[in-house]
Amino acid sequence: MDNSDDDHLTRSMTELGDPEALFRISRGRFIAKLTLGVLLLVYGVIANYLWWVEGVGNFGFGHIELLLLIVLPLSGGTLLIHMYRERGLYVLIYPTGLLRLRRGEVDSFPWKEVDHVQMNVQRAAEAEIDRGIDGEITACWLPAEVPTFQLWKAGLTITREDGVTVHFGPALTDYDLLAEEVQKRTFQSIWPLVWAGFLDGKTIAFGDIEATPGGLRYSGKFLPWRDLKEITIAQGKLSIKQGGKWLPWVLLDVNGVPNPHILFALVEEAQRMPVLPPLMEPKPRPQK
Repeated sequence: MDNSDDDHLTRSMTELGDPEALFRISRGRFIAKLTLGVLLLVYGVIANYLWWVEGVGNFGFGHIELLLLIVLPLSGGTLLIHMYRERGLYVLIYPTGLLRLRRGEVDSFPWKEVDHVQMNVQRAAEAEIDRGIDGEITACWLPAEVPTFQLWKAGLTITREDGVTVHFGPALTDYDLLAEEVQKRTFQSIWPLVWAGFLDGKTIAFGDIEATPGGLRYSGKFLPWRDLKEITIAQGKLSIKQGGKWLPWVLLDVNGVPNPHILFALVEEAQRMPVLPPLMEPKPRPQK
């Protein structure tokens, strides 16, 4: 990060005041990740030379060799690409929204103008939920992990109502806290409208998954709330399981599901409600 980036940060904080949270790539972390990426690439060149040119690889090629000769060097290259893209990045959290500063560019994302959030999460048995004194949900978020090498397996994307998007990766210091803050803040602005619409009988769409007062609908299939066993994330896949079934009712990439933290909260609250009468359960849509 150069001085111009620091000056830009100082000017922004002077005009807007001190943020409630600040995220960046520290110089020490940047150099450490950069060094690690270079070492992995150098290792890959030497290892592949010895294996293929010097004849060390006459004993065959298996999963271990794939990891040592291909995966690790590629991880080093990907790590360098991620660090290059994130250089000079600052993320400021304010009560009214998020501000991204990156090499002279400024992007603002007011919480009330955020349409949806998408996350690349590898595993989550359940969402973290905070409730108020009255028992109502006040916050819901999915824990975010910070991978050491495979940075592409984690990430956070925010999309405004006008279609403008911004992506943050785990190269940021305290990325897990950033992901938590973004989910909590967007939950406060999105959840009241979603829950009110749900109680009014409206269908709430989460990409290809639809939540209705009677249950979940996906690709012409319908799962009543009383038959839903659990919703989890494993190996980057969102899994919705039906009671009494071995295979998941739905299994799809979680990073393709908008507002997964809202979906988890809606499932939690829908299952806590009294059993709905059959007339409120919509019929499955006919296949086209």
